[in-house]
Amino acid sequence: MKRILLFILLAGVLSGCRGKAASSAVFTRAVYTPQYASGFDILGAEGWQSTVIRVRNPWQGAKEVEMAYFIARNGEKPPRDFRGGVIRAGAERIVCMSSTYIAMLDALGQVGRVVGVSGMEYISNPHVLARRDEIKDVGAEINYESIVGLKPDLVLLYGVSDALAATTDKMNELGIPYMYVGDYLEESPLGKAEWMVVLSELTDCRAAGERVFGAVPERYDALKRLVSGVTRRPAVMLNTPWNDSWMMPSVNNFVVRLIRDAGGDYIYPKNTSHSSVAIGLETAYGLIREADVWLNTGRVTSLAELLAVDEKFSDAKAVREKKVYNNNLRLTPGGGNDYWESGCVRPDVVLRDLIRILHPELLEEGDLYYYRHLE
Repeated sequence: MKRILLFILLAGVLSGCRGKAASSAVFTRAVYTPQYASGFDILGAEGWQSTVIRVRNPWQGAKEVEMAYFIARNGEKPPRDFRGGVIRAGAERIVCMSSTYIAMLDALGQVGRVVGVSGMEYISNPHVLARRDEIKDVGAEINYESIVGLKPDLVLLYGVSDALAATTDKMNELGIPYMYVGDYLEESPLGKAEWMVVLSELTDCRAAGERVFGAVPERYDALKRLVSGVTRRPAVMLNTPWNDSWMMPSVNNFVVRLIRDAGGDYIYPKNTSHSSVAIGLETAYGLIREADVWLNTGRVTSLAELLAVDEKFSDAKAVREKKVYNNNLRLTPGGGNDYWESGCVRPDVVLRDLIRILHPELLEEGDLYYYRHLE
């Protein structure tokens, strides 16, 4: 009996020492290598059940920024030289600072873990809304007192600038596990959706996450094949003016990629950068006079509202031919838009909408899901 007890004690000591003595350099085994996303990797090490998630450049303008998160399993401690965050695998109580994370957890069947959100009135997810009396709204500006009261296992943060160092410092000071999620910076529609695999790793259901995500590109690619032989590619205009200028996305932008995959041609291919650029209003008016289809027209829900923004829009070819569509069919009473929530994890559904708009002859008759026809 004494020998058994001694063995158990030694095993515990050796296990604890392993976590302190090992170097983080041992985490080189690819547990999951993204096929479409550029902002993360999941790594493992021989003899470890814990993993490390590396997140790269998780906010706009970030350059050569890399964050590491140790996903702890079975009592394993991070290596002594590990300088990143530590998150216990299988997080049960999660605060989501973006509604996109709610959609990812819902796709994984894990939305019941959500205990806090940012802006309840903007959320579309029916499971969260059904529990709105149980879920805390921590606000757009992080209310640390509310978050501490929730005793979360994890806060999923939305990075907008490197000024968030103050947020990181405060989270560390309060001992709250967190992770920055950079899905919104992905230029590939499938890359955005692939971040659900990261959330599946955090909730300890990676096999299910890989399976759920794996079906998305299959459906997406099947739709792409429908338009592979089209000879007529409608010219597509995007957006409406903002502060006397008109923002036009890059040819690398995920919306432009969706248009291309749906058999359309983006009307402003000059922007080959990796960010949107402002063009003059006269240039934009010239583009709308030529575009066959006009998409993503701000907050408007009818042609009358669009023309009220600027009467010059009546010169637009798409207005005259009634080929204007907005991505706001699924609005919440508070002004939230499900396109920016579940649409990010369902790019195949968005693509089907765009094919129905650009090449309706290729699909059986049916309704749009995220887009509304402005009439």
